[in-house]
Amino acid sequence: MSERYKFTVNLAREAGEKILMLKEKYLVVSIKNNDPRDLVTNVDIEISNFISDHIKETFPGETIYSEEADVDIVGGSFWALDPIDGTKNFVRDLPFFSTVIAYVENGESVVGAVYNPVTKELFSFEKDKGAFLNSKPINVSDKTELNKSVVFLTTGRTKEYWDWGAKVYRFLLENTHSVRGMSSSALDICFVASGRSEACIYANLTTLDSIAAIGILREAGGIIEGKSGPIDAVSKTPQMLVAANNREVLDALKAVI
Repeated sequence: MSERYKFTVNLAREAGEKILMLKEKYLVVSIKNNDPRDLVTNVDIEISNFISDHIKETFPGETIYSEEADVDIVGGSFWALDPIDGTKNFVRDLPFFSTVIAYVENGESVVGAVYNPVTKELFSFEKDKGAFLNSKPINVSDKTELNKSVVFLTTGRTKEYWDWGAKVYRFLLENTHSVRGMSSSALDICFVASGRSEACIYANLTTLDSIAAIGILREAGGIIEGKSGPIDAVSKTPQMLVAANNREVLDALKAVI
């Protein structure tokens, strides 16, 4: 277990617990990008600063990208974090949000952690050493049939995805065991990694915000692709993608998206 890995999982847990403490003290909700459905809170900002400060103290001079404090990424190595993935769930007291932290080398995360402070579940990975849930190894499920698969779907907020989302939802209702929507991308992907579901579909996901979860999925034996194949895992531009437990399930879903 590397020092960078231990630092990451400990910081994710500490930041998650701080989220709950700060919310109890006070919560101010604002909007981003003039979009009333794109929320940010004072807690998002404070946790972003908290994580960044700890990284700077321990690894001085290293680049840090945060959803709430966007910076240009220079070079192939940097930290990527989303202080609260699932802010709308957090605001409405829905227990599906998490703190997400990863360290990236050459376009690929090498350590990462996703922590849900409500359930006390900490998903993590270290490249080539496995994926874990509260320190216990996890793996994707072995289901290959779509009609036995649980699939998470997030269609996006913008009008351009409404008809697409309705079509995909109808397909999933007809062809899968069940379809769900938690609207927390990192946790959705971690649920696939841990065998709780077989796949998740996102209309427009910023992969850089969830790169820790992508690393967890891959280390647990899963795969993730876009419409045309491999994804750009360090992109700030939202992408349509499917994360799945295996090739059979992924190809069946890609046929509809």
